[in-house]
Amino acid sequence: MNRWTLSAATAALSLTLLAAPSAAQTNGFVMQCMSARTAGAGCVTRAQEATPTNLFRDPASLVDFEAASFEVNLSSFTPSLTFENAANPFQVAGTQHTYPMFSAAYIARPSGNFAWGIGLEPIGGFGADFALQHDLLSGPNGTAVDYETFFMAMKAGPAVAWRFAEGWSVGASASVIYSQIRDFRMPFTMPATTPLGMGAIAQLDGAVYGPMFSHFTELTAYGDSESYAGFGWTADLGLRYTADNGFVFAASWAPERPITLDGGTATIDMTAQFQQMLGGMVMARAQAYQESPQQAQGAVMQQLGMAGLDLQAGVVSQYDAATELTLPMTFGAGIRTPLTEGLRMSAEVEWRQWSNAQSVMPFRLTNGTNANINLMMNADPTNSDFTYPFPLEWQDSWTAKVGAEYALSETLALRGGFLYGENPVPDHTVFIAFPAISTNAATFGLTFDAAGVPLDVSYVRALQTDFDGCGENHLIGAEYLNSRSGMSQDVITLGTRLSF
Repeated sequence: MNRWTLSAATAALSLTLLAAPSAAQTNGFVMQCMSARTAGAGCVTRAQEATPTNLFRDPASLVDFEAASFEVNLSSFTPSLTFENAANPFQVAGTQHTYPMFSAAYIARPSGNFAWGIGLEPIGGFGADFALQHDLLSGPNGTAVDYETFFMAMKAGPAVAWRFAEGWSVGASASVIYSQIRDFRMPFTMPATTPLGMGAIAQLDGAVYGPMFSHFTELTAYGDSESYAGFGWTADLGLRYTADNGFVFAASWAPERPITLDGGTATIDMTAQFQQMLGGMVMARAQAYQESPQQAQGAVMQQLGMAGLDLQAGVVSQYDAATELTLPMTFGAGIRTPLTEGLRMSAEVEWRQWSNAQSVMPFRLTNGTNANINLMMNADPTNSDFTYPFPLEWQDSWTAKVGAEYALSETLALRGGFLYGENPVPDHTVFIAFPAISTNAATFGLTFDAAGVPLDVSYVRALQTDFDGCGENHLIGAEYLNSRSGMSQDVITLGTRLSF
């Protein structure tokens, strides 16, 4: 590579990195790319040389294929998570899991100015697995509390493209989305004003219990839910221009699409919070009326019984559960240009409107089995439904990517790239069960052609990102005040592309 080529490559890299911030291998919970060829070169998915599994982000590229092509990729996605807060002052590493992922696409040989294809790929996901101390739920024995989540989504469908002028094409895809939340278990904190029945309990003796209840800023239960699943659909529209000198420009747009996940089950356990409340009521009454602890406890339990609580039934309830996740509206544009006969540079920017898509995550719980919780949540023992709008308040994010491919020979090509970026999660809703804070990555890859069968290999390293929770008014819970969440990711992908 001569000096001019090195200077041009450095300039292209610098301009791209200054153009806009970006995210790492995931942006929010959306995977940046799944093709080994694409991943190796910075996960640039638009304006690339004909790559079948890019058909959802660059559907107009289908007319640029010279022959029928099939691509398949298998990835291992390994996030590494850390967390620390006041109850866990020393950094705790989450249990590490490796998630296998698969993508495949077939593009038919173009017929004149028309082409079509079909593909399948994971959209993304999240997962966390921690055992942590919790100020309320761990109890006097310091029992570790389980924080565990797992979500995934994938899509499959056809795409079509039409060349409407020399060098210009348009394309569209339509996809079915399948999504599931296998686990979502963690302490479940809500504002003290959310349970409508708690005010009535405080007024059983307002002068005595009122001051105590006024100090409750939040109420904590343990939520254990699982087995949500659902289908949705989405679409992509694309435009592409290919010049005679090898320069390519491509852009695409996808709308915001909600995915309803239902069929889940949830258990809400308020035992620890109820015992804390009961203890506080007993202490307040004993001090106010100069009663012994035994006398005060008997009086409090009698009052709670008269209020409608069956203390023998406890405060654990099972529910049918549903929720909703939303894919953000996305716009992206990319370019590819040859710098020398063997060297090609590519770059891409993307914008995702997370502010609309992930403002809240509504957990809809129905058919509760415990009248005590019905009474505390709804002030009505017969009302067994409630919805909690889990606050996320994600922010819109930009992504910038840059990649390079250098052909050493007819049978060997090397790739590299970079991603830098914006984290969509604000400091007042960051929490470890929904890890979405990855911000930068380096990518490497190669293709080796063995006897006409290419082997594609890529490695993406999303570098460690540490993000601090705010110091006050955290919307998820006080346990995240001044907390620190950390994340890195490793993604290894093997693939091949065959033309026939």
